[in-house]
Amino acid sequence: MIRINLFCFIILVCEQFYAQDTGCQQLVDNSAMEYMGIASNQSVLYYGKEQDGFQRTLNHPYLVDIQHTKARLSYKGVVYPEVMLRLDLFREELIILSPFFRNIVLVTENVDFVEMYERRIIYFRKDSLPGCPPSGFYTILHSGKNKVLEKQINKLYVNDRSEYYYSLATSFYLFKNDAYHIIRSQRGLLKALGSHNKELKRFISVNQLRFRDNTEMFLVKTIKEYEKLSGSL
Repeated sequence: MIRINLFCFIILVCEQFYAQDTGCQQLVDNSAMEYMGIASNQSVLYYGKEQDGFQRTLNHPYLVDIQHTKARLSYKGVVYPEVMLRLDLFREELIILSPFFRNIVLVTENVDFVEMYERRIIYFRKDSLPGCPPSGFYTILHSGKNKVLEKQINKLYVNDRSEYYYSLATSFYLFKNDAYHIIRSQRGLLKALGSHNKELKRFISVNQLRFRDNTEMFLVKTIKEYEKLSGSL
């Protein structure tokens, strides 16, 4: 990105001297060649539709921030260690910022994973197993024998002043024994796990874990303890 910005800067500064300064023109030509070499490695990412505009709302629909953030992306089996991305939780779209500052929507089926905001996010494809959630972008909270997925989606509402706003809804899923279980409470988790409930209740109490206070931490720590007790690490 630094090299791309430098290339754009050189063009802006030097274009007025093309006719008078052949040295400056050569500098631009060399920079352009270097830029094309860099961009060609990622060009597959920048073919696609541009993101559609949004209606006016009180807040934004993106994960964490409206601005793009540096991320690590695996796309069609190729890992790109540093790209600029943002995740639209309303339209289920992953948007990349191109070298020409265009917002390109990546083809969701080609996304293997993305690491951003200290999260590992996959594009999950719905299968035929019992309880399987719908396709979409999910955060992997735990990837042991028993997997935990977090689904965040923004829904659009209108208030009594006819102002539109997004409200975030979050769901959690446990994958265990070839079936998916939606987890809405501590009781629901213990029921889905099915064994070692007494030991797990003691573990939860001793560690002062609260499902409502920090659901992500509650699920990860409790399931890790379950896997330790059941020997399924």
